[in-house]
Amino acid sequence: MSRWIPWALVALCFALGVASRSISDSFTVFVPALQSSFDASRSAITLVYSFVLLSSTGAPLAGLIADRFGLRWLTLIGICAASLATLSASLASEVWQLYVGLGLLAGFGGVALGAVPSSIIVGRWFPAYRMGVPMAVAWSAAGVGAIIILPLAQHLIATDGWRHAYRVLALISAALLPLLLVLPWRRIERGAAGLMPARSGKDRGPTVSEAVRDWPFWALASSFGLTSIGIFSIAPQAMVYFLERGIDGAYAARALAVAGFLTPLGMIGFSWLADRGGRKVAAVLAYGCSMAGVGALAMVQGPRDLAWLWLYVVLFGGSMGSRGPMISTLATMRYRGAHFGRIYGLISIGTGIGGFFGAWMGGLLHDWTGGYAAVMVFSVSALALAAASLGSEAGARERLTTSASQVPLPR
Repeated sequence: MSRWIPWALVALCFALGVASRSISDSFTVFVPALQSSFDASRSAITLVYSFVLLSSTGAPLAGLIADRFGLRWLTLIGICAASLATLSASLASEVWQLYVGLGLLAGFGGVALGAVPSSIIVGRWFPAYRMGVPMAVAWSAAGVGAIIILPLAQHLIATDGWRHAYRVLALISAALLPLLLVLPWRRIERGAAGLMPARSGKDRGPTVSEAVRDWPFWALASSFGLTSIGIFSIAPQAMVYFLERGIDGAYAARALAVAGFLTPLGMIGFSWLADRGGRKVAAVLAYGCSMAGVGALAMVQGPRDLAWLWLYVVLFGGSMGSRGPMISTLATMRYRGAHFGRIYGLISIGTGIGGFFGAWMGGLLHDWTGGYAAVMVFSVSALALAAASLGSEAGARERLTTSASQVPLPR
C-alpha cells in the first residue's frame, strides 16, 4: 500500500469538511444582511444557527446510510444537501425558509460530510496508535475553512449582495460532485489490510444493541454532549462580554479571530499528545485549558485587562475543538466494524443537542441573573463532568492497550 493513500483520504475528508462547514461557519457574516433584508429580529435570524446545531441529531441517519449503502451515497447526499441549502437560501422570501434550508438541510449536510465519513475513513486506514492526528486534521476543516470562507463571504456580500454570495457557496460545494462520483469507494471502504473486520467474516464488530448496553458508549456520548454544553454556553456571548467591559469592538473581533485560528492547531496538538500514549492526559489537559480559559475570561473587567483576554484566547480557543477528534478516535478504536456508522451516529447526537441546550441556557442564565457568573459556573461544571466521562474511557483504552501488549506471543 502506498504511504500517501491514507493521507490523501484525510485530505478528502478535509475538503468535504470545508465544503459543508462553509455554510454554518460563514453564517455570522450574513446575519446583518439577512436581518435587514427580511426586516426580522436578531433572535429570529440567529435561530437559524440553532437549527443547524439541532439538525446534527441526524448523525444516526448518516451512519445508517453509510453502513447500508456505502460512503459514496452518504457523501453524494451530503454534497447535494449542502449545495441545495445555500441555493435555497439565495431564493428565500420568508425567514422560515432559512430555517429549513440553512438550518435543517445544511445541518444534515454537515454530519453527512463531516464527522461520520471522516471517522469511518480514518478508522479503516490508520492503526490505533496513529489515528489521533489524521482524525484531528480532518476535524480541523471547520477552523481552517472558516479562515478561508469568512473573508470570501464578506467580500461577496459587500460587492454583489448576500443572495449572490450564497449562490457562489452553493457552486463551491457542488464542485465536489464529479470527484465523488468517480472515486473508487469500494477500495476506500475496504481500508488497509487487517484494520477493518470483514463484512463477510464472522467478526463484524460490535452491534448497536451491544454498544448501547455498555458504559463506554455512554461515556463517549455524554462527553460529546457535555463538552458542547460547556463550550456553547460561553462562546456565543464572548463578543458582547468584551464590548460590555469596554473592549474596542475591532480589537475584540481580531482576538476572537485568533482564537478561531488556534482551534485547528489545538486539535492537532492535543491529538498528537494522545497518540504518543497519553490519551487520558491529553483529554484532562484539554478540558483543564478550557476551564482555565473561562477563569481568564472572568478576570476581564475592563480595557486594561488585555493580558487576561489573550490568556482566554490561547487557553479556550486553543482547546475548543480538541475533544471532538479524541472522542471520535476512541469511538473508532472501540467500535470499528460493520455497524460503526450507526454507533458513531448515535454517540455524536450529543454534539447538536448539547450545543443547542448550552447556547440557550447560557443566554437564559444571563437574563435571569443579569451577569455572567452563573453562565461561567455552568460552563465549567459541564466541562468538568465531560472531563470525567472522557477521562474514564481514555484510561480504559490505555489499560486495554497495555494488557494487549503484555500478552505473550505464541511459540
